[in-house]
Amino acid sequence: MTYAPHRKPIALIVEDDLAQCELGAALLEELDLSVRQVQTAEDAIQHLRDRSGEVTVLVADVNLPGPMDGVSLARSVSVLWPGISVIVTSGAPGGRLGDLPPNCVYVPKPWRPLDIAAAAERAARADHSVHAVRL
Repeated sequence: MTYAPHRKPIALIVEDDLAQCELGAALLEELDLSVRQVQTAEDAIQHLRDRSGEVTVLVADVNLPGPMDGVSLARSVSVLWPGISVIVTSGAPGGRLGDLPPNCVYVPKPWRPLDIAAAAERAARADHSVHAVRL
């Protein structure tokens, strides 16, 4: 009998800062997630259209290049793919945090290495109200 290989759930990181992206990827891989990285919200939407059934967590910076920012992305994902846990992060969110959907977890930058891991675990819980995570 042949078994299909076990596929890890995917965490999609939307971040234009390569160092932050790599650190987040390393942490999420420790949680047994396969990580994909894109730099814009538009690329994230395309990835989700192609593979949304495999993505369990989306981590997005508020400030992204292009016409759509991370808050708009979070709002779109919460409507189009409500089963995906969303983590939004920023060092300078401005007044945008009030626009986050209730199923998001917010992690301020600079975050310590375990902040994203803790937020990913919190995002997977049933209560997805907006939280500020600082360990």
